[in-house]
Amino acid sequence: MKTIVIGTNHAGTTATRTLKRLNPEMEVTTYDKGENISFLGCGIALWVKGEVKDPQGLFYASPKVLAEEGITVKMGHEWIGLDAANKTVKIKNLATGEIFDDKYDNLILATGSWPIIPPIPGIDLNGVQICKNYTHAKIIQEKNLDKSIKKVTVVGAGYIGVELVEAFAEFGKEVTLIDVADRIMPAYYDEEFTSLMEKRMVDNGITMALGQMVKEFKGKDGKVTHVVTDKGEIATDFVIFSVGIKPQTELLKGQVELNERGAIKANDYMQTSDKNIYAVGDCVELYNIATNTHGPIALATTAVRTGIIAAANIANGNSLKSPGFTGANGIQIFDFKMASVGVSVEGAKRMGMEVEEKFFTDNDRPEFMSTTKQVWFKVIWDKKTRRIVGAQIASENNHTEVMYMMALGIQKGLTIDELPLVDIFFLPHFNKPYNFVTLAGLEVLGLNYFKK
Repeated sequence: MKTIVIGTNHAGTTATRTLKRLNPEMEVTTYDKGENISFLGCGIALWVKGEVKDPQGLFYASPKVLAEEGITVKMGHEWIGLDAANKTVKIKNLATGEIFDDKYDNLILATGSWPIIPPIPGIDLNGVQICKNYTHAKIIQEKNLDKSIKKVTVVGAGYIGVELVEAFAEFGKEVTLIDVADRIMPAYYDEEFTSLMEKRMVDNGITMALGQMVKEFKGKDGKVTHVVTDKGEIATDFVIFSVGIKPQTELLKGQVELNERGAIKANDYMQTSDKNIYAVGDCVELYNIATNTHGPIALATTAVRTGIIAAANIANGNSLKSPGFTGANGIQIFDFKMASVGVSVEGAKRMGMEVEEKFFTDNDRPEFMSTTKQVWFKVIWDKKTRRIVGAQIASENNHTEVMYMMALGIQKGLTIDELPLVDIFFLPHFNKPYNFVTLAGLEVLGLNYFKK
């Protein structure tokens, strides 16, 4: 049996290695048009900031490692076609120009995503940079080290943009953050949390240009000099443009079923409309158990899990069903930590979900501990079923691991009434006897013993 994997990213790399471990006799071939695999894009800002000294540490595998595990690795080979009826893929060797077909028994599509680049005038000017892969990261890191670049503008207040804002600020750049939304990271956090992070960004010298739409990039001698929004003009030496991503699935039209946004539709086994083709990572829509909907969840850990599921089902005959995904995520900016899972209150309202919420703040440890800090916590539940559908946390001490528990709770149908009964240990070094999670749940039930 032969399985071909198209794309050696987080999902693809995981899928290939899982296949060989579960079935060492299986022939596994992976194709990728790049020369690097398994690059941790979430570490770009850390490299740009200087936290990561050697960028090789951002690669958790290599073509050599995969080859040593018995995987046939073809880098510099671009996938240019698919004949699902005859179970063949068409490949182009970018070094020689040779085009050939390769036959499979099962195919895993890990084609990933690419930044959205709208037709804004001047977006092709030198100095307007997208951020996705290792090549982009090298350019961004070089620009941050360039002392002639003093003003940096980041367009897009999602995770990538916000993390890079801190990296540029650490090198003394004058940083402006632009987004059409009136808050940062609105897809993940409600206003109580984004306001906390925004204050820290402003306190660290960041200029916030939120609620503004970019209309044009102006330049001189082919190089960007200004960003024009619907509310003004911002002088700049360098621009990061990161406003979202789209799945790379153009070659799949008519071959497998896609949704209206071009993402591949797949079942709980990561199997597409073609039973011999599986899809993993950013290119596929997933079942969000918190919202009971299907859509993309572009996170590295999610990609890895889809790779495991697809490989296990190819090797063992669709025996591993997905438990659903929750979109658990986290971020640290200017030493402030936040994490979220499931759906926010704002997101729930947009989707027509009837939810209730409890926003709770307390000290994270007993007041007699010198390490005590404030913590902010929110839990969100379905009004009818009382099933927990989301949670958010912010703190100076690190409590982001709480979202692991909340993610599992969402997957297993934990209700808000059961939350105070979760077996959370106590030790003053870490938390209180009634910690912020327990107390938030008790307060919902009218049982907060410390509130008069």
